[in-house]
Amino acid sequence: MEKIKLFGKLLSSVIFKGPKMLNFAGAYLDAWNSHNVDAVLKLTGNGSYRDPIAGEALSGDKLREHAAMLLKAIPDLQFELASSIAAGDGVVSARYVLTGTNTGDLPGDIGFEKVNATGKSIALNGSIVFEFNAAGAPIVTNYFDQQEFGDNLGFQTYTMPYEMDDYDFGAFFRLNRGNRAPPKAVGLTWIEMTDPTQFTEVAQVTRETLEDFASGPGFITGTIGATKVNADGFSSGFTLSAWETLEDMDRIVASDQHKKVVHKFMKEGLAYSTHSRVYELVRDKPVMVACKSCGKKNNAYKKTHVCSICKAELPPPPRYW
Repeated sequence: MEKIKLFGKLLSSVIFKGPKMLNFAGAYLDAWNSHNVDAVLKLTGNGSYRDPIAGEALSGDKLREHAAMLLKAIPDLQFELASSIAAGDGVVSARYVLTGTNTGDLPGDIGFEKVNATGKSIALNGSIVFEFNAAGAPIVTNYFDQQEFGDNLGFQTYTMPYEMDDYDFGAFFRLNRGNRAPPKAVGLTWIEMTDPTQFTEVAQVTRETLEDFASGPGFITGTIGATKVNADGFSSGFTLSAWETLEDMDRIVASDQHKKVVHKFMKEGLAYSTHSRVYELVRDKPVMVACKSCGKKNNAYKKTHVCSICKAELPPPPRYW
C-alpha cells in the first residue's frame, strides 16, 4: 500500500509540476547560453546556484559576480545538452557538455589578481540538478569535475592535504628574467599568519616586493611559496631571492617598496610573525650541464663551451633555482 501511495505521489508530481519544472530548467539553461546574467539572477530569485568553482551556494550579487567572471573568462561558454531534461519528484536534471574557449582573464591567487587567458578550449561533461524548496525557490547545483576543468584550460591541479605528518603543502611561483649569473648572496624571509583575512594582502605585497627586487641590478631569481589558510586560520609563506653579490642585495633596503612592506609588517600589524636572514657564498661548486650528444657532464661556465669528450656545443647554463 505504501508503495502505491509513493508511486501516486510521484506520478502526481510529474503530471502537475513536471512541465513547469521542465520549462524552468530550459529557461535557466537558455539564460546561461545567451549570457543574460540578469535573467539568471531573476530565475534564481530567492534560491541559489552552486558549482565546484564557486564552492558555496550563491545568490544575488555574489552570483552576479561569479557568472560575470565565468562569462568574461569563457565568452563563448555554452551548455550543450547531452540528454533530455528529466523531471522527478520536485527535481529536474540534465546531462550536458560545457564548451568554450578561455580568451579572458580568470581571478588569480597567492599574490596574483588575475591569471592570463590560456587560449585553450573545454569540452567538459557535467550534470545540472534543479530542486525546489518548500517556497518553490530553485536550488540549482551544477556538477562537473573541477580537475578536468583545470586540465582542459592548461592549469595545474593537485590533490594534496594541508598537512601530513611533518609536511606542510602549498604552492609556489618563481620569477626569473633571464639572468644566468651564479648567485653569491641569498635572502630568505619567513612569514606566518593567524588572521585568515590577511592572506590576500600578504600575498599581494610580497609579490609586489619581488617585482621590485627583479627591477634592480644583480637580481637573479626569486621564489615565493605559501600554504593556504587551514581550518584554524593559520597559513605561512616564504620569499627567497638570489643575487649576484651581497652589495646588489643590500641596495633593496633603500627602495620605496621595501620600506613600504617593512612598515606594513612592523608598524601596521600585517601578519603574525616575520623572520629574515641573509646568506653569503662561502663555498663555490661548478654548475654542471649534460652534453646533448654524449651525456658527459661539463662545467656550464667553461671558457671553451664544448664538451670535453665529444667536442659538441654545450647548452647554455640553466636559470638558477
